[in-house]
Amino acid sequence: DAEHLGNVGIRSDSNYVIGGAQDEYGCTEFDNLWNPDKRPACPNAYYDRAEQQMIEAAKKFKEKHMDVGAIVLECTGMQPFARAIQREVELPVFSWGTLLDYAYSVVVHRDYYGHV
Repeated sequence: DAEHLGNVGIRSDSNYVIGGAQDEYGCTEFDNLWNPDKRPACPNAYYDRAEQQMIEAAKKFKEKHMDVGAIVLECTGMQPFARAIQREVELPVFSWGTLLDYAYSVVVHRDYYGHV
């Protein structure tokens, strides 16, 4: 929401779109883990099913917002599907994993060989 984004310096009139994987695009497999009204006594989810639902959600999101230039997966449970999503929608995909990779690269530089 605008207050949440405003707290990190993003203006409400900026060029961004928010979409809900569960609420808007039907990623129901996550309900088995995170929705207290729908999850079973022993929470579980099928990876393959969740991955396919995430891919379909991303494809629908891209179709709906054709000018989108990147996707941010804000939920920690979505990170495992980032590469599969990226393959399908051919957009940069950011997540907590890319944030950690970036932070790590700042403190542990690698040697360069070849062209820079």
